Amino acid sequence: MTPRTAETSPLVYARLTGLLLLMLVVVGPFSQLYVPSTLIVPGDATATADNIRASESLFLSGIVGQSVVFLTEIVLTVLLYVLLRPVSRTLSLVAAFARLALAIIQGINLLPFLLPCCF
Repeated sequence: MTPRTAETSPLVYARLTGLLLLMLVVVGPFSQLYVPSTLIVPGDATATADNIRASESLFLSGIVGQSVVFLTEIVLTVLLYVLLRPVSRTLSLVAAFARLALAIIQGINLLPFLLPCCF
């Protein structure tokens, strides 16, 4: 008798991936389009600072949203690699590295928002 190993079904990974992608569709535009367009006044740093002070919760929710997008991208990278590995291990690895590079750039772009909160 051969021992059975418990493996998670690809359907579970696919559903979780779809759920996370839907979350990105909602959180991404809010934190990367709506919040900056509401708070930033082009060419007027004083008005932008006043808007941020007046809507501090919106500013912080934008930071949280961008952080959620960043962390979700990392999880999606792993899930998509696992899902696509049976099709082509090489292409799946290339896609995972590209998506990981995207997540690194998003993380670097998040730093200017986090630095004022730390000091």
